[in-house]
Amino acid sequence: MNNINFVFIDRFLERLHAAQSESDSSYFYDLILLGEAITKITALFLIANINDDKDRNRYRQEYALVRAGGIGDFSSAINEVLTGIPSSFLSSSLSDYEIAEMNNKIKPDSWQKISIAALIESLKIFQIQYPNITAKTPFRTWFNLFALLRNKTKGHGAPRIVQCSQACTYLSQSLVQILENLTLFKRPWAFLYRNLNGKYRVTNITDSSAFDKLKRTAGYNYEDGVYCFTDTIRKVNLLYSDPELTNFFLPNGNFRDKTFETISYIDDQKQQVDTSSYLTPVSKLPASITEGQDDLDVVSDCFSNVPKAPEEYIERKELEDELTSILLDKDRFPVVTLKGRGGIGKTSLAIKVIHSISKEKRFGIIIWFSARDVDLFPEGPKQVQSKVLTAKDISDEYCRLVHPNECIKDTFAYFSRAMSHSPFDPALFVLDNFETITNPAEVFEWLNTYIRNPNKILITSRMSRNFKADYPIEVSGMNDAQCRELINHIANKYDISHLISPQYIEDLIQESNGHPYIIKIIMGEIARTRKTSKVERVIADKDQILNALFRRTFQTLSPAAKRVFLTLCSWNSLVPIVAIEAVLWRNDNEKIDVEGAIDELQKSSFIELLEENNETFIQVPLAASLYGKTELSVYPEKIQIQDDRTLLMEFGASNPHSVKRGIAPRIESKFQKVAQRVKTAQEFQKELPSLEYIASRYPKAWLHITNFYKDYNDYEGAKRSLRELLKVTSLSTEKEKYWLEYADLCKKTNDWNGESMALLEIATIPNVPFCSISNCANRINNHFYRNPYDKQVDSKYSLFSKLASVMSKRITEGDATDYSRLAWLYLNIDDEINAKKYMEDGLSIDPCNSHCLKLQQRLS
Repeated sequence: MNNINFVFIDRFLERLHAAQSESDSSYFYDLILLGEAITKITALFLIANINDDKDRNRYRQEYALVRAGGIGDFSSAINEVLTGIPSSFLSSSLSDYEIAEMNNKIKPDSWQKISIAALIESLKIFQIQYPNITAKTPFRTWFNLFALLRNKTKGHGAPRIVQCSQACTYLSQSLVQILENLTLFKRPWAFLYRNLNGKYRVTNITDSSAFDKLKRTAGYNYEDGVYCFTDTIRKVNLLYSDPELTNFFLPNGNFRDKTFETISYIDDQKQQVDTSSYLTPVSKLPASITEGQDDLDVVSDCFSNVPKAPEEYIERKELEDELTSILLDKDRFPVVTLKGRGGIGKTSLAIKVIHSISKEKRFGIIIWFSARDVDLFPEGPKQVQSKVLTAKDISDEYCRLVHPNECIKDTFAYFSRAMSHSPFDPALFVLDNFETITNPAEVFEWLNTYIRNPNKILITSRMSRNFKADYPIEVSGMNDAQCRELINHIANKYDISHLISPQYIEDLIQESNGHPYIIKIIMGEIARTRKTSKVERVIADKDQILNALFRRTFQTLSPAAKRVFLTLCSWNSLVPIVAIEAVLWRNDNEKIDVEGAIDELQKSSFIELLEENNETFIQVPLAASLYGKTELSVYPEKIQIQDDRTLLMEFGASNPHSVKRGIAPRIESKFQKVAQRVKTAQEFQKELPSLEYIASRYPKAWLHITNFYKDYNDYEGAKRSLRELLKVTSLSTEKEKYWLEYADLCKKTNDWNGESMALLEIATIPNVPFCSISNCANRINNHFYRNPYDKQVDSKYSLFSKLASVMSKRITEGDATDYSRLAWLYLNIDDEINAKKYMEDGLSIDPCNSHCLKLQQRLS
C-alpha cells in the first residue's frame, strides 16, 4: 500500500507496513484500524460540510459521535448525513463528488464495485452474514459492511490466524480503492494556527495552496485546528492535531461529565478532551423571551411582531433619544447598530424605542428577527432556539410573516427587493444578536447592499469588527443614577432593602461597572441567600454567567487582542498603555500590533480607557477580568504571560485615584526596578527594546537609558540615547542641559566633531544665557589651542564663523573675559581686525583683564 499524500493516513501506513512484517494477524488488525480511521474521517468530513441551520444539524451529529459506543455509530452518521435531514444542508460543492460517489448506484467495474466486492470476500472468509448487495446498492453501504466486519472479528469475535491471513489481501484491496479514489482524501486539508501578528501558520495535511492566502494576509478569523477546503474553509471538529502534526486523535467514546476519550491510530495514545462544547441537549430548545411574535399584529400605528416591552426596564434617556432621532430620520443612516457587551441592555433599549416610535407613523411595518441563542436570567444563562441564522432564514421569516398564506418561491430575492422598495409603507428591519448569525460579515454585506432609505435596518450586536454601520451607537454601562434606580427596584421587589447598606450599593455600582445584568445577578444572590457577599466572590463563582457574557466575543478576538487582554487580566491594576506596549515588545515576545489589539479590545467592550493628564490608562472591568483569569488558566502561552506580568508589575500598581498623578511615577518605578534587577551589560541589552519603547512614548526615559549605558561604560550607546532625547526636546533650558551632557560624552570619547557640534547647538538655542555661549566659545578655543592642526579642516572655519556671529550679537551682555573669548574666535579664523577690536573693547571694560592682555601681546 503506497502513500496517498494525506499525512494522517501516510503516518498510519508506516505502522501498517511494520505490522505486515510481523505477522498476518497483526497486519489484519491494523487493517481494521485503518478502516476505522477512514470511517471516522469520512464521517467528520461530511459533518464539517453541513451548513449552519437553526435546528443545529451539525451539532446533533457531533453530539452523538462524542458519545459513540463503536464504529457502527460513525457509519450510521455517514448514512444519516447523506440521506437524512442533514443532507439538505450539505455544501453544494460535494454534490458532484463525495455525495455522488457514495449515494449513486455502483457502476460495473468502478472502484466502488471493486472495494465492496473485496470487503464482501473478507466477510465470507469469517462466515459473517451480510445484507444482500444489488446493482442499485450505493457505496455508502461499505461503511455498514465494514462496521459489521470489525464488530464480528476484532470487537466480539475470535478469528483464527488462517482466516486473518486470507482476509488481509481482500481487506487491503478494499481500503486501497477508497484511499486512492474517494475525493475527500484529495481535498485540501491543513492545520491552521494563528500567529500573534494575525497571519496563519499553515501546516498542510495534503499538498495544496488553498490556504496560502492565510499566510500572507491578516484579518481572517479561524480558531486553531484541522480544516478542509470545499466551497469554503471548514473546520473539522473532533479531529485533533497540532501545528507540527506530531499526532492525530479521533473520538473514542468513554463520554463522562467533563471529558471524552480520543485515540491516535498511529501509536495508540489516548487523550481526554473537555466536554463543555457538547453538553447542550439536541432536542428543540425553548424560544427566546425576546423572540419576535409569531404573527404580525397592530402595534400602535404600524404592523409589527416586536416583542413585548421588557419588565424592570430602567430609562436611559440619552441613548433612547439618540436612537429615536436616528430611526426617525428618513434621509440618512439606513443601517444603525447598537453595540456593546452581552447583557448590557441593547435588546431592551431597542424594544423600548421601537414601541415608542411605532406611535410616530414613521414606519408602516416593523419586522423583528431574533438570532439570540442564550437568554440571560438572574439565576444564570439559558440556551434558547435561534429563530434565524442565515440570510435564507431571514428571508423565509419575512415572507412567512408578510404573506402567511402564500408560497414565495424565491424568498431571498423577494426580501432583497423589499429592503429597497418595501411593498408596505417604509419598513424597519431589526436583527437582534447579530453576532450569532452564520457568516455575519457576509450577511451584513447583503443587507447593506439592498437597504435603501426611508427603510432602515437596526442591528444589535456584541461587536462590529466585521462590519461598519452608517451610524453605530455604543451601549455601555448605566450611570450612577440608573444603577441606583435598578438596585432599588430589585430590592423592593424581593424585600431585601434592609440587607444592603449605602456602602454596599457604592461598591456594587463600582465593581459591576454599571453592567445591569451583573447587578441583577448580585441582587438575585442576595435575595436567595438573604445576606450580602463580596461582589467579586459572587461573580467569580458564576462561571456560566461569565462564559455567556464574554466567551463568544473572546473567541472572535485576534490572537494579539487575546494576548493583550489576558496579560491585562493577569494583574489587578490599571495599566498605562505605554507599559503594556513596552512589556509586550520585549525581545522574548513575538512582535504584535499592540495598539491595534487595544483598539480591538475597546471596541469589543473588554476594556475601558481612562484619560488623565494627557496620559491613557487601561481598565479591565471586574467581570471581564474574572473571565480573563479563567481563560488564562488554560492559555497555551500562560508562562510567557506570567513573565510579562512580572515586568508589568515593575511599573507599580495604579487605581482611579493614583492615576491623577500621571504616568511619571510609573516610569520612575519601572526604571528603578530594572536598575535593581539588571546586573550586567548583557542583561541590560535584553531589556533595551522594552525600555526604548517606553522612551519613545515618554522621552525623559532616554535619560535613564543614558545612565544605564554609562554604568556599563558604553558611552557610544549613551550618546545615541541622548540624541534621541534631543530630537523631541523643545524647552531651551532642557536642550542646553542635554547638549552639554552630550558634549561631555563626546569629549570623553575623543569625538571632537560631536563635541563641537553640540557646543554650537547650545550657542544657537534661543534665549540661552550669554554665559553659556561664552563657555562654548572657551571650550572651542581651548581645543584648537591644544590641537592647532584641527584648524586646517575647512569645516572648522564655518564653526568659528557661526559661533562668532552669534556671540558678537550679544557681546554687550559680557565682561572683559567674554570679549577676549570672542576675540580669540576671530583670531582663529585669521580675522585680526575683529580680534583686535574686541580685545580693545574688553580692556576698556577691565584694563587688568589677564585674558585680554595676553591676547594684546599675541596680536602685537
